[in-house]
Amino acid sequence: MELAKRQILKDWTRVEDFPVDERERRNFEYHVVKDVTAERITLTIKCFNEEAETIRLDPTVIPASSDPESYPDLAERRVRALYSSGRI
Repeated sequence: MELAKRQILKDWTRVEDFPVDERERRNFEYHVVKDVTAERITLTIKCFNEEAETIRLDPTVIPASSDPESYPDLAERRVRALYSSGRI
């Protein structure tokens, strides 16, 4: 079995004090990796609690046609969705 070949498109980027609603804020990091073998791009989000411990690791496959400029927006929308569904 061949190992997956991966290319980092966006290294880990930390976002502090991100507003998930009118009163709540969250800290998170995200990165984007292209799996060359499977021909897919994965956005992974790491959400933190107040003690800076990882409370959720959330990988999501995004369209290969996604513009690199859209990665921050995609990450923010995903964090808001995780919050609104009660997962963070």
